[in-house]
Amino acid sequence: MEEQLRASLGTAPTPDFDSWCKRHPDATAVLKSLAPPAHTHELSKYIDRRTVMIISKVLAASLLIVCGLMWIGPDSNTLSQSAFANSIPGIDNVQTMKWTSTIYIRLSDKDGKKSLIRKERRLYAYRHPGQYRETFLDEEGKPYSVEITDLNAGRMLTLDLREKKAVLKFPPFRRDLRSPFAWVGDMIRERKYPGDGEGCRVKSVSLQGQKEIDRIQANVVRVITLNGLDQNDHRTDFFFDASTKQLVGMWGPNEVDLEFETLENGASVSKNEWYRMEPIGGLTHEIVLDTKIAASEFSLDPPADYAFEKMAKPTVTEGEMIAYLGAAARFNNQVFPESPYNAFDSDKFNAASYKDPKDRTKVEQAMIDIRDKIMMREIYRSPVKQFEEDQTVPNSFYYVGTGVEIGQADKIVGWYRLRQGKQLRAFYGDLSVKDITESQLPLNLLEQ
Repeated sequence: MEEQLRASLGTAPTPDFDSWCKRHPDATAVLKSLAPPAHTHELSKYIDRRTVMIISKVLAASLLIVCGLMWIGPDSNTLSQSAFANSIPGIDNVQTMKWTSTIYIRLSDKDGKKSLIRKERRLYAYRHPGQYRETFLDEEGKPYSVEITDLNAGRMLTLDLREKKAVLKFPPFRRDLRSPFAWVGDMIRERKYPGDGEGCRVKSVSLQGQKEIDRIQANVVRVITLNGLDQNDHRTDFFFDASTKQLVGMWGPNEVDLEFETLENGASVSKNEWYRMEPIGGLTHEIVLDTKIAASEFSLDPPADYAFEKMAKPTVTEGEMIAYLGAAARFNNQVFPESPYNAFDSDKFNAASYKDPKDRTKVEQAMIDIRDKIMMREIYRSPVKQFEEDQTVPNSFYYVGTGVEIGQADKIVGWYRLRQGKQLRAFYGDLSVKDITESQLPLNLLEQ
């Protein structure tokens, strides 16, 4: 193959060093400072042409870093995936790290006529590999709760600092074993949406000038994603130190045009009871790398003077999974959803949740009840996904419920093999569930 390529491509042209110098005056200026004599045409006496071509490529990359520039794609501010080809401090190869999360919450009365912005701060620490510590602060800045997660152990220790209670349980959230913000690299390099959100994707990555955060001048990289739950565009801004390229912050507003400076200036303290609490933005900042953190800070052993409880892993049963999809079908005008993981319209659900309970329909209340029942176990993902991972044989769960109406006893909504017994099971439009054989599955899927 190599000989055929050589024959087709012909002889490579002889490198023209003088022409290269004219095209790259910035690079040759640096080379002059590295090797005497001062005249550009005499550099060839000290550096062979092949070495110069290698240096030029390295130099081009380094100049981007020194000047705070990034590769720009075809659009005026669209970033090419090659912009972050090198290792990024704060994203890659993190050993220890501390940072702060500031969450802005809008509090409003029942009529929505009165409202204010409250902010909550949380302190984080990370120790490689896979150890996280999160400290919750009250409005006066005093810690009241701590969560310590060890991904390798697969456990989380929660500490109630006021009541002196400790609970050892399974982590309700998935964290990244690589580093806290490795997912940021996935988004801006590979255009890969983090997690398992069905229908979610990265739409664009662009450079949005510079902004000051924590007294650091930073380049702003904006990522627009499509959220599979509400099918709306969501914005996240990533801040990279203009001189070091370290990740120094992130901003994710629920309202596309909202800036954290606006919320920070309008935030206030209130201990009054409010009817509605709505998170409207989250700021990650005060990121410090390679900081000394004692290993004891990540211990899963409860303090000696704390009351201790050990919890079993929360899960979703077969009956709850089917009841959940049934409630979603009724909530979706008597039709099963297109996706079992995004089972209902989130805007419609939120509108029902904000209603006074006595004003909700039975269908709305049933959807809210089963969702809250499962969330009370600290399951904050799709109940169907939780059931699939906990109760079924891997890759055996199939959903074909799109367009099936609630009550259709002859229509299969989905099937799977249970881990215990590995029996093939199917559930139908009337919410019944039966043991079946492969011959009873839809023929077109068997052929696939």
